[in-house]
Amino acid sequence: MKKNLSKMSEEIGYIPDELAERVKSAADISWRNFGKKIKFYLPGMFILYGKRGKYPAVSVTGAECELQCKHCKGRLLKPMPPARNSEELLALARKWKNDGIEGILLSGGSTKDGYVPLYPILPAVPKLKEMGFYISAHTGYATQELAKAVAKAGVDQVLIDVVGDDETMRNILNLDGGVALVERSLDALFDEGLYVAPHIIIGLDGKIKGEYNALEILKKYPINILEYVVLMPAVAMKNDISPIPISDVLNILIEGRLMYPDIEQSLGCARPRGDYRYILEVWALRAGINRMALWSDIAVEEAEKLGLDISYRYTCCSVSI
Repeated sequence: MKKNLSKMSEEIGYIPDELAERVKSAADISWRNFGKKIKFYLPGMFILYGKRGKYPAVSVTGAECELQCKHCKGRLLKPMPPARNSEELLALARKWKNDGIEGILLSGGSTKDGYVPLYPILPAVPKLKEMGFYISAHTGYATQELAKAVAKAGVDQVLIDVVGDDETMRNILNLDGGVALVERSLDALFDEGLYVAPHIIIGLDGKIKGEYNALEILKKYPINILEYVVLMPAVAMKNDISPIPISDVLNILIEGRLMYPDIEQSLGCARPRGDYRYILEVWALRAGINRMALWSDIAVEEAEKLGLDISYRYTCCSVSI
């Protein structure tokens, strides 16, 4: 059934004319610097229109997570095959190599200190790279020791959530270290020369709170990509909150474009589903987003209307291979 975009816009969120003008200005900056293009991505954890991505994730902790952040509580680990040691990871990799897999995301639950204990599987990374895989990793809030180990292993890219509010760190992520912990982790990762893909979770605390500061924090670092995801109340089981207004999300995307005009920016796979998804995708495209995971047919139609050059990738949207 064809979606009625105008009707959905009225029901989900009105975009005022002033904001629509700012959207256009952001798009002009993006298209001037990167061309009128959109790259659609399908990560390996998902099947879309009968196709599966070629970039699976594994969990070094299985379905277990000590930290139990309130927006996830370990649920995002459940679809990931466990790889608790290098032998298990290499066994998966040998199978995946025959399936045409291009890379692997190393992930897992966090310790109570906020980092992902990747140590048992890092010895496998050199062999994985010999096999031709691109390797990225969720480090969580890495210590200097973990950052060194990840860099020494040869991990190609690390993903980290950048939170800009102390209360959100404490109340949602169950971490007392606050923004200082985020900055220490970023320092450690960049000091080791790692390619860092920062993620900003819009609405992590159920509202906009710290996202603009997160953008400010990143000014200190030589980032090459900027990722946005949006809180999914259904996943977080926050039945008492509604999805973040799309106008609020757009304002973050626009501010990110103004602050980082020369950085490719991506709308990641974690965002509310249903009609909200379609509206957000359309407006993100209109704002000049460069990459988008888990595209819809509505997004493709809008990209065509905007005259964008469309390409499709089957990896995580932070990856460039």
